[in-house]
Amino acid sequence: MTHLHTFPRPDIEADPRRVGTPYSTEYNRYDEGARYLYNQGAHELTLFWPQPTAHEINGFRLQPIEIALYSDAALAVLLYRIDGICEWSDVSFHVQRNPESQRELPQEPTGERARLRLFLVNCDTGLISARRLVSLDKVMTQALRHVMHEQAQSRFDPLHYDLALQQIHARFPDSDALLKVAEFQEMTLG
Repeated sequence: MTHLHTFPRPDIEADPRRVGTPYSTEYNRYDEGARYLYNQGAHELTLFWPQPTAHEINGFRLQPIEIALYSDAALAVLLYRIDGICEWSDVSFHVQRNPESQRELPQEPTGERARLRLFLVNCDTGLISARRLVSLDKVMTQALRHVMHEQAQSRFDPLHYDLALQQIHARFPDSDALLKVAEFQEMTLG
C-alpha cells in the first residue's frame, strides 16, 4: 500500500467575502474582465462576468482549472482556463500597479504550494456569485514569487507597461497563441 503524502497548508488569512455579498463596498458594478493580485497571503484571481448562469457558477466551483504564466521585462500575464466553462483567457499584472498600501509580495519558501483564491463576481451587481480556493504547484508558486519580486525591484513606467501590453496583443492575437510561449502551464489542485 502506498502512503499518501500530505502537504502542510501555509497560514493564510481567512477572507471575509462571501457568496451573495458585495465583492467590494466601494463599487456595485464592474467592467467585464479579470483582476489578478497577491493579497492577504494568497494569490487572487477575480473574474467579473455579466449575469453568471447556474452552469457557469457550478463549473467555476467544481471544474478543473489550469493556469499558465508569461512574463517579460515590463509585465507578466496570468493565463487561466476552467474546464468546460471558460476557454483560455488572460490577465496582465505588475505589482507596482497596485496602490502602495495594497502591495504585498509572496513569501512562500521553496517547496511550498501557494494558495489561489478565485472569485466569480456578477459585474452587473457587484455581488460574489462563487468563490474557490485551490493550490498552485510548487514550480508555479516559485515562478510567480520570482516574477513579482523582480517587478517590485524594477522601475515601473505605466506608459511602458501599456505599450508592452499593446505589443503582446499585437503579437499574440488571443490567449491560445500566448499560451504557446508561456513559461509555465499547470493544473491547480483542489
